[in-house]
Amino acid sequence: MGNSSEGDSVVGIIGGGPSGMSCALWLKYLGLAPLIIERNAALGGQLLNTNRINRWVLGLPGRTGPELSKLYGEHIVEENIHVIYNTQLVAVETAAAGYRLLLQDADRHQTSLLVQSLVIATGMRAVGGEVFSGIPGFGSLDAAGLVGCFPTDHLDAMECLRGKTVAVIGGGDNAHFTVKDVASVAALTYLLIRSHPKAQYRVRQEVKTLIGQGRVVEYLETEAEAFRQFQDGIEISLKQSGSMTAKINVDQVFTRIGFAPNSEFLDTLGPLADIGTQADGYLCTDSCQRTSLALVYAIGDVAGPGLQSVVTAIAQGAIAARAIAQDISSG
Repeated sequence: MGNSSEGDSVVGIIGGGPSGMSCALWLKYLGLAPLIIERNAALGGQLLNTNRINRWVLGLPGRTGPELSKLYGEHIVEENIHVIYNTQLVAVETAAAGYRLLLQDADRHQTSLLVQSLVIATGMRAVGGEVFSGIPGFGSLDAAGLVGCFPTDHLDAMECLRGKTVAVIGGGDNAHFTVKDVASVAALTYLLIRSHPKAQYRVRQEVKTLIGQGRVVEYLETEAEAFRQFQDGIEISLKQSGSMTAKINVDQVFTRIGFAPNSEFLDTLGPLADIGTQADGYLCTDSCQRTSLALVYAIGDVAGPGLQSVVTAIAQGAIAARAIAQDISSG
């Protein structure tokens, strides 16, 4: 753990994913004192759980999410950048020279800290359970471990899926990637799409090939109405357009219906409750990652549902750091 002192140059960064780490690195070399506040025991954010090779990071081919997390985290340690782990932001007050933060660790010990500016880098989460919780039978399936909601959780279960029948719910990229992976080992894969496919052309064509081979069965304009767990599987009741109904039997369900920003916690944090948001909860920023509040910035996935990727997050961290340095020096 590095060191930073409370005072005029301290910049609090809430979240230690790629965007937060990038911002901290740039802030250090712009002469400021970054402090990363991470709720988990390790840096990396969603990368820690994304056990898929990331082919889109220039110069780092063949690395999985956990491998990238380790690489980035080691860089932060080498730079002696201050990180507080297992800690959450529980209160915020406006101060004469910035913001007063109240932090709470895993043992519920609280610490007060003054920062001149604040960066929100809390990312987003995969939705699933909260959307399906009102559907009969879903809760018991979830409790039994028969539902997966994180975009790559199927990769850890591939051997268990061999020869099984699987349902994937969703119509975007992650649903199609999951179908492509699962179909390589499963006996049959169902793709259940509420409206129409929204995946990138290439992966959509790959799934259409699997459909043509009979390895994937696709239901369009279809919603799950109920789930029933039996000793030897799961029955899903489907409602299709035109009031048509159907039932399918599967062994495992994966939901891939999108993401939501980790921003709702701001509603309880004093002045941060007034931060500008989009209708879906993503934080509004200008081209330099400034939010509607003075000296508060948002970076990474929480800052908008655009091109969410490691490289975008890293770039936004750098952009915000430059803006912070300029705003502080001109203030």
